Amino acid sequence: MNTNINIIDVSIYYPENKVNKDYFIQKFDKQGIDIRGLLKCLGRDNIRIIKNNEETVITMAVNVGKRALKSANLNPEDIDMLIVTTDNPEYFAPSNALIINNKLGLVNANLTFDLNNNCISMLTAMDIATGIMKQRKEVKRAMIIGMQGISYFTREDDPVITPGGGDCAASIILEKEECVDISGVIDSVYLTNSRNQENMRLPGCGMSKVASGNVLTEDVKLRFIPHDVSYFSDEWTKMIKDILKRNNLSIKDVKHYLFSQFSLKDIKETLIKLGDDEEKYTFVSHKYGYTGCCSPIFALHEALEKGKVEKNSYVIFCSVGIGYSMAAILYKWL
Repeated sequence: MNTNINIIDVSIYYPENKVNKDYFIQKFDKQGIDIRGLLKCLGRDNIRIIKNNEETVITMAVNVGKRALKSANLNPEDIDMLIVTTDNPEYFAPSNALIINNKLGLVNANLTFDLNNNCISMLTAMDIATGIMKQRKEVKRAMIIGMQGISYFTREDDPVITPGGGDCAASIILEKEECVDISGVIDSVYLTNSRNQENMRLPGCGMSKVASGNVLTEDVKLRFIPHDVSYFSDEWTKMIKDILKRNNLSIKDVKHYLFSQFSLKDIKETLIKLGDDEEKYTFVSHKYGYTGCCSPIFALHEALEKGKVEKNSYVIFCSVGIGYSMAAILYKWL
């Protein structure tokens, strides 16, 4: 018998407030910055962002957690572990996961913690949860919630993150099953090359200066330095080939790809370099903006709705975090 860790629910949440790309084009035109080509390359039409401080990452996470429990037909006490992923938490202490645990009533989720691995956080959490669930008999179900409230931290002069980043929350529920056939999370591979780590800081001035009262609001916000990311497709291609080879699979065995939703151009280039069907992916950032660590899960949600992920098929999750780090997960859908 195999111990399989399967996704039994995928839920998403995003603010109602939708901002069209034309707003940002006009905004940056006034600064003498033409962002039209960038938005086309990244694949941005609209983004969803919090309006007038009406929501926080916590409220969005609680909303998506409630949706997930209802969708999976589970009670709060059915969850044994909660992992919350974000790189812009509402609080540093107590953990955001502890707060969300309380608000969702997850009384049996004794393993509850935050995780920050930037934009690969939800994939990393899925991988970590799989290992814990296989090791610990008492952990049958895990909820992973990703959340992003990037609009709080964007700068008026940032032509990349400001018009491209969306606020959101996403959830997956994992369940352990003993079965003859193998399904769920099969394997994972990671890559870290920290050469670009100086190109982003949040808060921009560093936490040691935030509480001093001597810094401007703009200096607290996210500092992003545009830089070349043309290596995305080369690295993703290598990682995907490696994980398939060590599991005795080929490109043709992959039914669908769920990439980071940061750049449409890089997704297409990866599929070309793999020699695979250029339509075997789902892209949703044109509707929501870039949803950070939640972005592969937003893609999965849409892929499931459109029937692109079929029973007994292999899918590849693949994402990248600023700095940079990458993760790929081989998954067999139940």
